[in-house]
Amino acid sequence: MTIDRNSWWWRQGRAAVTIIATLLVTGIILGPLQSRAWTITRRNQPELNFQNLGDSLGQGTLLGVLGGFRNILADFAFLREYTYWEQRDQPNTEAMLNLATTLDPNIVMFWTDGAGIIAYDIPAWYKYDVPRPTTEAEAKAFAQKQTEINHIQAQYGLEFLDRGLQFLPNNYNLLQEKARIYQNRLSDVPGALEQAARQYLLAAEATKEVYFPMRQGIRLLWGLGDKQHQFEAYDYLKKRYPTIPENIPDAQKSVLWDTLNDMESALKIPEANRAHFPQPANYSKDPDFSPLAGFSPDGS
Repeated sequence: MTIDRNSWWWRQGRAAVTIIATLLVTGIILGPLQSRAWTITRRNQPELNFQNLGDSLGQGTLLGVLGGFRNILADFAFLREYTYWEQRDQPNTEAMLNLATTLDPNIVMFWTDGAGIIAYDIPAWYKYDVPRPTTEAEAKAFAQKQTEINHIQAQYGLEFLDRGLQFLPNNYNLLQEKARIYQNRLSDVPGALEQAARQYLLAAEATKEVYFPMRQGIRLLWGLGDKQHQFEAYDYLKKRYPTIPENIPDAQKSVLWDTLNDMESALKIPEANRAHFPQPANYSKDPDFSPLAGFSPDGS
């Protein structure tokens, strides 16, 4: 029987064989990498040692051998990580995140999603691993341990993002994620809210087209409460205000115009030294809205 190599059945069969062979090769290559990552993780510390794993795997040689196959393996590792995430398997979840970002460090989502899992999701698993507190003393001990885990994992999340910034310098998504971790997971740690403000402003400088990081950085600096930080927030807004477009609703130029004027009044800026920017053409003001009323340290 002669096989028609141009037939639909031949083409579909060849495609299916190619896909199956690719998956098999991926599994063969990925298995030893995962095993080695797991071994290093268990040997060095309970949490993943993000700084050393790439070197321990022989990253330069390994990635050179894999060549263009790295991207497929990275995607596969990232998908594999979600399987472990669903099982609340911390070591393998972190190992797969590290492996994915080692294989392909230029994917922004790997870093931002990974940092979120490390800083937010993994600490939430603690309550599933211990008996429910039944006494006040047990509840207090549980809360203290949970806070400790939150802080440890938040720091790991920040270190993970710092590693990402080595490959994607000044990426506003990574900088903004760092700011959120400082703000949402470490707000009870001295100096964390100032760090959050500064990371937001770094993100604002990295992109002139997204305005939330700028507003949030100014908000947090002002909310620290002391005059030095409030003057810094005012000076930053005064510098950036002329660059803010009026025709983009998300920029909220009317709100920032009111904010600038309220800052000048609160700081008692002399009339001669005030900005005196013209009112935006499409200005509208909510009589019940006070621009500085919500500028509190928690960002509310």
